[in-house]
Amino acid sequence: MAQLSKQELLEEAKKQSEMLERISRWRTYSLVLSAIGVAVAYMGFRGSFHPIAVGVTGIVIIVAGMAFSIFCNFGIRTGRENVERILRAAENSK
Repeated sequence: MAQLSKQELLEEAKKQSEMLERISRWRTYSLVLSAIGVAVAYMGFRGSFHPIAVGVTGIVIIVAGMAFSIFCNFGIRTGRENVERILRAAENSK
């Protein structure tokens, strides 16, 4: 693997940091999706219009939102570790 210059390493760290910000926004959307799922599930189990179907749909939305949130959290955690490694490599570079 070719050695990258300090400037190239810093540019890569910047790009990855920007992507981490984008993933963080996606995580917020996934939490909003879960909140919508809670509302739908509540309406389904408390309402009279197809209560089981709407309630189960709400639960599916909750699970999907939480799974996506977990996926985003994993990406953010490993991404931050990667940026730290890149910055350490940039410090040690010529």
